[in-house]
Amino acid sequence: MANAEILSIGTELLLGEVLDTNSKFFATELAKLGIDCYYRVTVGDNKDRIKASLKQAFDRSDIILTSGGLGPTADDLTTECVAEFLNLPMVMDAEVLKEIEKLFAERNLSMPETNKKQAMRPRGAGVLPNPSGTAPGILWIVPTEVLASAGVVDPQRKRAILTFPGVPSELVNMWNQSGAAFIADNFLTGAIFSIELKHYGIGESALAEKYSALLDGNSPTVAPYAGQGECRLRVAAKAATMEEARALVMPVAQEIRRESGWLCYGQDDDTLESVVGQLLIQHNLTLSVAESCTGGLVSKRLTDIGGSSAYIKLNAVTYANEAKLKLLGVSEGLLDKHGAVSDECARAMAEGIARLSGTEIGLSITGIAGPTGGTPDKPVGTVYLGLFSNGQLATKRLNLGTKLNRQEIRFRTSSAALNMVRLHLLSRNFVVQ
Repeated sequence: MANAEILSIGTELLLGEVLDTNSKFFATELAKLGIDCYYRVTVGDNKDRIKASLKQAFDRSDIILTSGGLGPTADDLTTECVAEFLNLPMVMDAEVLKEIEKLFAERNLSMPETNKKQAMRPRGAGVLPNPSGTAPGILWIVPTEVLASAGVVDPQRKRAILTFPGVPSELVNMWNQSGAAFIADNFLTGAIFSIELKHYGIGESALAEKYSALLDGNSPTVAPYAGQGECRLRVAAKAATMEEARALVMPVAQEIRRESGWLCYGQDDDTLESVVGQLLIQHNLTLSVAESCTGGLVSKRLTDIGGSSAYIKLNAVTYANEAKLKLLGVSEGLLDKHGAVSDECARAMAEGIARLSGTEIGLSITGIAGPTGGTPDKPVGTVYLGLFSNGQLATKRLNLGTKLNRQEIRFRTSSAALNMVRLHLLSRNFVVQ
């Protein structure tokens, strides 16, 4: 089985100025293809170190995926480093140059001379098209004689290099349109089918324990993964055809969904916000949200979904007490007696936003996201969620602890709030898990 290596190029990554989401994307996509990724390397914009990293990658891996360093500036070195490492001259690709010039013309911009650099590639290398940017990459099974000339260990073994720009949206498009199929065509025998079953309300270790009997299976394989307050089970199988692989996966996936019940909220590209949106449409209901400590994050997640105006009518960020008083009708006496971070305030906020917006469901969030604030009774990480529907009210207290940072508390709170709405829409009652 072929193995891959991810090489992230850019000094900004080493300085912590940019978060490397591209490596995470590559690793996830390689796993879907059944390609093992043994190494992920980050290197700055330095020719000698980039070429040393390429040598190491070619010696030990079959597929090398690079991100970054394909721009027009002097510190964009990936393509020329590949050429120098492989002892190849750089050549101008006239067709690629035409595409770059066309892109600038469509935007009514004159193309800087430096952008011609992006049409250069090592002699003999294939082009990885970039449908959404000016930086195409390389997509190439490197010939044996070129590998031998570069001193690569075991040059008879098939090697491929695919280079991508650092812009995540461009990289994802290039992978989906060309990269994944290229790897599948050249390195996979048979077909792989997989499903990710997404869970909320159970931890990774508890999920692994629940399905421990399945985790030791070989066909299909079942593996747990965790991240940002939720977890998932990936069920995958390889077979001669896609139909055969799917036939191995589906019975196990269906069994997991039955056993998990409400804990499993969706699969693959589903998110809590997209599932909530689907359920609101299914039940012909509308939702409004009043947010305090999350500062609009729940609203953002909901409205990131196309068509959400069908069920989102009016959301409000009521961070200050004054906003709670004036917009939502929370009484001053309630705030004086119980405080803004309280069960009582969450109830009043949920009812107030539903009344203000005229929606069937009102959701509220109020809490202490930190890093300062809090009391012994209500430390940082204390959050109250409120839900109003059909004249009834329900609340839930979250105790997220003091070890999470502000961003983590806000994100996990937003997920818990969305899940509260999801469970209500599934059961149409106020049994809150």
